[in-house]
Amino acid sequence: MSQIAVVANTEKLTKKDARALRGALTEAAFDDVEWIEIKKGSDAKPAAAKAIKHGAATVIVCGGDGSVRAASEAIVGTTTALAVVPTGTANLFASGLDLPSDIKEIVGVIARGDRRSIDTALCNGRTFNVMAGTGFDVAMLADAEDSKERLGTFAYVGAAVRETRHRKMFNAKVSVDGNDFYDGPVSCVLVGNSGSLKGGVKAFPDATSTDGRLHVAAVSAVGMREWASLMVTAVMRKPHMSSNSEIGEGTEITVSFDKKRRFELDGGVKGKSKKLEFEIRPRSLVVCAPAE
Repeated sequence: MSQIAVVANTEKLTKKDARALRGALTEAAFDDVEWIEIKKGSDAKPAAAKAIKHGAATVIVCGGDGSVRAASEAIVGTTTALAVVPTGTANLFASGLDLPSDIKEIVGVIARGDRRSIDTALCNGRTFNVMAGTGFDVAMLADAEDSKERLGTFAYVGAAVRETRHRKMFNAKVSVDGNDFYDGPVSCVLVGNSGSLKGGVKAFPDATSTDGRLHVAAVSAVGMREWASLMVTAVMRKPHMSSNSEIGEGTEITVSFDKKRRFELDGGVKGKSKKLEFEIRPRSLVVCAPAE
């Protein structure tokens, strides 16, 4: 029985960091460690499930938000704790929870037993931890996919500029806890479990990982000027002041479209659907994290 299991995305984790992690775990007296290597983020779910079956008390996921999201699908609702070595491009999960990025610090958190229970969410039955959306954000992510490994965050910046110039509106109907919330043209609909994006941007300033709420934004910004204005209000942590977004919150959110549209979960495009049904799962995931 392994007390610790490591799920390592070998496309993300460098050999140097893998050696550092092995060394830090040995130094912390974690001798019985199961290593499971994966080639893509989606493989983290069966890998984490395997680790739990083998008795792991903690699963360390080495990868980006896709690997973390997939692994959490297997870990949610169990007593096993999730630890993260963030090696992706955005790392929204790790940055949103202020998780350490230094490997020795990460192992130190695990060894001390520092834990938090946080909310997770479902979209059409699939787990996500940070943010889901459709429209502008999906197109931007798809545009950046081929260059994000080479350009990092700059790939998203370039994709965002291109999308603000060409993105067209579409009709969406949003309900919150069974009540009509929005019905009209949008360029993007975001549903957040956590409020933080990169660079200090707060899509939902009032959102926390333990508030038991989902937060929704129906965005109608088009063109560079309106998107720039919206981003300024987000950086100022006052997105509710924008005339190009309607913001609400609840425990269940439904978003319907006139036709099937692509959607993303935690930065990964997951297919198409004509309806997205969201629900919150309070305190459903144990995370190795410093005390708040």
